[in-house]
Amino acid sequence: MDPSGNKPRDLGGSLPVPNVQDLAARPAAELTPAILHRYLRGADAPAFSSTTTIFRDNDNTSSSSSVPVVDLARLLDPAHADEEAGRLRAACEDWGFFHVANHGVPGHVINDVKDDIEAFFNLPLAEKNGMAAQGSSGIEGYGQAFVVSDEQKLDWADMLFLATLPPEYRSLNLWPTKPATFRTSLERYSVEVQRVAADLLRAMARNLGVAEEKMMSIAAAQTVRINYYPPCPQAHDQVLGLSPHSDAVGLTLLLQVSQVPGLQIRKEGKWIPVDPVPGALVANVGDVVEMLTNGRYKSIEHRAVVNACHERVSVAAFHSAKFGATYGPMEEIVGAAGDGEAPRYRTIGAEDYVKLLLSSKLEGKNIMDAMKINPL
Repeated sequence: MDPSGNKPRDLGGSLPVPNVQDLAARPAAELTPAILHRYLRGADAPAFSSTTTIFRDNDNTSSSSSVPVVDLARLLDPAHADEEAGRLRAACEDWGFFHVANHGVPGHVINDVKDDIEAFFNLPLAEKNGMAAQGSSGIEGYGQAFVVSDEQKLDWADMLFLATLPPEYRSLNLWPTKPATFRTSLERYSVEVQRVAADLLRAMARNLGVAEEKMMSIAAAQTVRINYYPPCPQAHDQVLGLSPHSDAVGLTLLLQVSQVPGLQIRKEGKWIPVDPVPGALVANVGDVVEMLTNGRYKSIEHRAVVNACHERVSVAAFHSAKFGATYGPMEEIVGAAGDGEAPRYRTIGAEDYVKLLLSSKLEGKNIMDAMKINPL
C-alpha cells in the first residue's frame, strides 16, 4: 500500500461487453433471443421475482414518498440543526437512503452538467469510444464495470466512469472533449457535490459522537459513474439496468438527470421505488460508513430497473478516502474510549479494498460479507 495517497495503477478492470445503447438502437427484429440472453434475468427479473414486491401507493403499503427527506439548509442552520440532525440520524439508522433538499448546489451548475451529459450520450458511438473508451486495466472511461466472467448476466446500461477529485486523481485522457464544455461543467458540479457530502458526513459524526475529521476524510476522494439506461421495449421487465448491490464507498450522492423513475431500494425484503424529487439529490450510506460505524449505519441494497419507452440517465458521485487510508471500525466506537462493542468488520487499506471490489461482480452486499469478521 502506498501511504502517500497517490492513485495506484492497475487496480482491476472489467471484461469488454457490447454497447447497450447501440443494441437498443437496432431494429427490434435484430434483438433476437441469442443477443438478449445475457441480459434476461429469469427468476431474478422484476417481472418474475417471487421474493420481492415493488411497493406502490395503491398497494396500501409504502411508496417512494416514504423515503426520508433531509433539508441541508436546516441542518446547517443553528436554529434548526438539532431537529434536522434527528431526521438525519433516523434516515441513516432506519433507511440508509434519503433525499437531500436545499443542498445549495446552484441550479445552473446542475443544468449545465445535465445538458453536457445528455449531449455526450447523443454522440455517435465511434465518437464516444474515440474520446473515452475504457482500457483493459481499469474501469475509468466509457464502457461497463464489474463484468468478471463470460457467463454472468449483464446490465442493460452503459456508463462513463471518471475520477474527479482530488484533481491529481483524474485521467483527463478519458474525459470527453465533446461537448466542449463537458470538462468544465463536470468539474464545477463535482466540487459542489463534494461540499454537500462533507456537510452530511460532519453532521453524521456529531450524531455518532465521533471525530468529525475521520468521517469527513471519506469525502476526500470522489469518482462519478454516469449511467445511461436505454429503453428496452422487448423485455423491460426481464432485464435490469443495474444489478442489486450496495455501494462500496463512504457516501453516494445521486443526481437523477432525467425524470424517468428506475431506482429501487430493498427494505425488509421488498423493493421500494425512489422516484425523482425535483431539486433534490439522493444520498445513500455506503459500505465504508457501515464499517466505520461498526454497523450502526448500514448500507442498503439497491438496483435500477429499465423503462420500456424512455431512456434514463443518472450521475452517482461516490465519496471515499484517499489512497493510503484504512477502513475499519472507529476507535471511538469499538476501542477503549468506545462503548465496548466488538469489531464486526476487518480493517483494510483503501487500495486493497478497491482491488477486492473490482475483482467482484455486483451481487447484493457481497463486499460487506467479505469484510465481516464473523459472516453469518
